Amino acid sequence: MEAASPPDKIHQWHEDIEELDNYQLGWYHPVNIGDVYSNGRYRIVHKLGFGTYSTVWLARDSRLERYVALKILAAEPSKETTESRIIRHISQCSEKSNPIGKAFISPILDEFEFDGPNGQHRCLVTEPARCSLAESKIEPPWIFRVEVARAIATQTILGLRAIHACNVVHGGKARLLSSYLPYANYLHDLHLNNILFTLRDINHLSVDEIYHHFSTPQLTKVNRLDGGPIGPGVPSHSTSPANFYVYCLEVDDPRICITDFGESWLGDAVHPKGYLNTPMLYRPPEAVFAKDLLSFPGDIWTLACSVFEIMGERRLFEGFFPGEADVVAEMVSCLGPLPLSWWDAWEGRSEFFVDNGVWRSDIGRQSRPLWSRIQTMGRQKHPDSLSPDEAESLAAMLTTMLEYDPAKRATADDVVNSDWMTRWGLPSLKPFNILV
Repeated sequence: MEAASPPDKIHQWHEDIEELDNYQLGWYHPVNIGDVYSNGRYRIVHKLGFGTYSTVWLARDSRLERYVALKILAAEPSKETTESRIIRHISQCSEKSNPIGKAFISPILDEFEFDGPNGQHRCLVTEPARCSLAESKIEPPWIFRVEVARAIATQTILGLRAIHACNVVHGGKARLLSSYLPYANYLHDLHLNNILFTLRDINHLSVDEIYHHFSTPQLTKVNRLDGGPIGPGVPSHSTSPANFYVYCLEVDDPRICITDFGESWLGDAVHPKGYLNTPMLYRPPEAVFAKDLLSFPGDIWTLACSVFEIMGERRLFEGFFPGEADVVAEMVSCLGPLPLSWWDAWEGRSEFFVDNGVWRSDIGRQSRPLWSRIQTMGRQKHPDSLSPDEAESLAAMLTTMLEYDPAKRATADDVVNSDWMTRWGLPSLKPFNILV
């Protein structure tokens, strides 16, 4: 679902702010600092972020004397969301089947609906968090300390096992990115933009202390380009997000939570929509060649891409605004030839290969296998590089997760029981007092 875009811009553009023209019937609800919701229970304190389908706010819960995050969905998406149902299902299921993995999944604390000038909106109440892993790596050297990287990757793997144990496929959807926003909802899959660092207890802080530690709300008056008055469905001022950013080399508490289940689905059937909106560089090959096979293995492929990125400084598959053919070419470069039926069906192969499967000489591309990519993932430039033994073990685990054939790909249980997890992953949690 896309927001209805007016033929011409209506409001002046504000940097790092949601699209102001989407404050219209069926879309965003206007929010101001100090607004109250749910019969006065939640008072807005600051802004946390935004996406195409929601804005997210820090609020004070007057009933339980704590801070929470309010995710206020746009009106039209509010009619279709199954996110709270999925998360509640995981919470109930995990109580018995996987209480350890449940700790890495952000729970729903409350939810309610309300009417506004742009329609009826659903609001999901969750625990507030810090920035995403991707945003933490936005500045050089774009890499976590190795002990932090291991702990993050391990929690992500355990979290996915809990999700799959509850018969849920995480799935994916691409959305807008806002700089330094932990709730930007940019890339909705098991991806670095929706894995967030948890926030240490801030409930004892006053609102003024919150502003002192994480920045005061910066308000900018909203104006129409034609000079006319703004409508009742538009906020009087835009609000810049709070600064919950933590620099990658300064992460001292690597606890994470997996968020956003807006495109997840129950059961081991194929994707109900028949396609994934997962970003190209993290999309499994069956999303291109065998859409009827989209299921749990697709999450494992994306998890492998994320683990590689967590452990190093760069993505596994690389490209500048890549198209589908570019990403498939990267897969072949990294993992070798496609299955013959997929190779024959690949319409874009002539852009990269001659008929006998040799790289075209005029494109400057060549094979760069997974092992080579691990050796050049950026870790070798730092004093805490991986030992040859760990690098080989990591490569072996990722290889099982990147099988072209979804039926042969590792399961979440297989990954948890891998050599890398046993020798390096799980032991990495103890120094940070992350209990498993």
